[in-house]
Amino acid sequence: MSRTAIHDVPDDYTEIKHLVLTQDRLLLWLNILALVPLLIMLVLMALWWVVVSWGRPPEAGIDVPWWLALIAILLVVLPLHEFLHGLMIMAFGQRVRYGMKLSKGVLYATSENALFRRNEYLAIALAPLVGITLAVMILMVVAPQGFAYYLGIAAVLNAGGAIGDLWSVGVLLRYSDGVLVRDEADGFRVYASSVASGSSTQKSEPPVAG
Repeated sequence: MSRTAIHDVPDDYTEIKHLVLTQDRLLLWLNILALVPLLIMLVLMALWWVVVSWGRPPEAGIDVPWWLALIAILLVVLPLHEFLHGLMIMAFGQRVRYGMKLSKGVLYATSENALFRRNEYLAIALAPLVGITLAVMILMVVAPQGFAYYLGIAAVLNAGGAIGDLWSVGVLLRYSDGVLVRDEADGFRVYASSVASGSSTQKSEPPVAG
């Protein structure tokens, strides 16, 4: 069946969910819940650090102030996170637009007037967390010890920053894979047909429109 990019909502589809991740109350909760993936990744990177450091001779660390290293990591990780969202958007045949909402302190990658199948949107949402984590783990094997330490920190901070993506995944997994998702800069809208609606477990493929 064709996997052509979708731009128009099919006639028999209606909006069943509108999630705004930057809504003040939800944003507050997301900032708190970010500690969960952050701590999980901290444990994972600590264990991986032990594995990759096993048998290595000790090396001098990178002698820079911790706050300067943190700023440098954020300046790399935050844009890279959104860039990977954008790559996946383009991989599914849609145009990507990058931007930021200074009032909310967030960067974003979105696609105007684009619709994604649920599983496509899940891939877009998880791409930065999975991609950066795997890249860091590989680089830590070959990087000098001092640099590998900061790579691990980058993975930890990226995991904390992925809480919005993880929340979106949790919401979308409640719906069948037949729903369509329209990405927005600060959230998304979910559309379903009369066959795949709400939390239905029926698996239907949406028609290609547009």
